[in-house]
Amino acid sequence: MNKLLFCVCIFTASHTQAANVEVKWQEPDSYSDIRHGNSHKTKFRENLFTQLEQHLSQLAEKAPSDLTLKIKVTNLNLAGDVSYNFSMSQDIRLVQQMYWPSIEFEYQLMQGQQLIKSETVKLKDTAFMSRGGNSHSSRDSYDYEKRMLTDWFNKDPQVIITDWQQQQVGLISE
Repeated sequence: MNKLLFCVCIFTASHTQAANVEVKWQEPDSYSDIRHGNSHKTKFRENLFTQLEQHLSQLAEKAPSDLTLKIKVTNLNLAGDVSYNFSMSQDIRLVQQMYWPSIEFEYQLMQGQQLIKSETVKLKDTAFMSRGGNSHSSRDSYDYEKRMLTDWFNKDPQVIITDWQQQQVGLISE
């Protein structure tokens, strides 16, 4: 079985708050589109996975340090499509509206061994090129995918964490 698994555990000791993030890339050879344009396949994947893992860790920086966000990515389709460019004599990734990004994953939000929430998520951004005011630099690699993850994090885990924190404060004050 050809599985390429990456697990990143980010522990930030210098901050009083920073949730742990663990990312597992399940069978990336079967992903819809993580093809490289003009770079080595292995290096491209390592760079892609590292950048998305770092982005998720940054999103979790304000969450309590006793929480862990475990994510198992089951499919990824990068914005754009790779095709051969005859004038450049190489493959390039062409980003157009019809090639929107999507990602599928399962996640668990944990406090120690206690499960706070788990869910299967399917994100896609069919209007990715129409959005104004990118949250990231236009020269940032995987900007569209990062924005999708940021939108999800701000609408789901961040809300869950905030609700959970309020419940903990309520339990302590009772």
